[in-house]
Amino acid sequence: MKLKPKQQSQINEFMRKYADRSFKTPMNAVRLNSEHTDAHRRTIFEVCNALLAEGIPFYTEVRLSCGCIPDIVTPTHIVPFIEVLSSETMQMFVDLKLHKYPEEFRETYRSGKLKSFIFVDAKSTLNVEELF
Repeated sequence: MKLKPKQQSQINEFMRKYADRSFKTPMNAVRLNSEHTDAHRRTIFEVCNALLAEGIPFYTEVRLSCGCIPDIVTPTHIVPFIEVLSSETMQMFVDLKLHKYPEEFRETYRSGKLKSFIFVDAKSTLNVEELF
């Protein structure tokens, strides 16, 4: 995928600031975790396939310097993180994982919705429009 200079700059800045550089993180490669459910892995693939079709660069299984490993990282997209919920609930994510992310990613809208995340339910059919 050919990136525009602005996109490459955004990616470089995000990776420098947040990614653990001791781990290799190939762009637009779907890396799956054997500990996830089958539905979770399939949904990650479907989301990544939709991002690729729209020309949006992504990373999967990126270890962030804060210790978190989001399902999908999209530094140039409208939000930097896409999380697939399968066996966990939204409340479980908030209670167990959100506090580990840097503070700038924990901001919410007045409605309570997180500004830096898109959540996808692995138990439902993927609605691609919700990603964009």
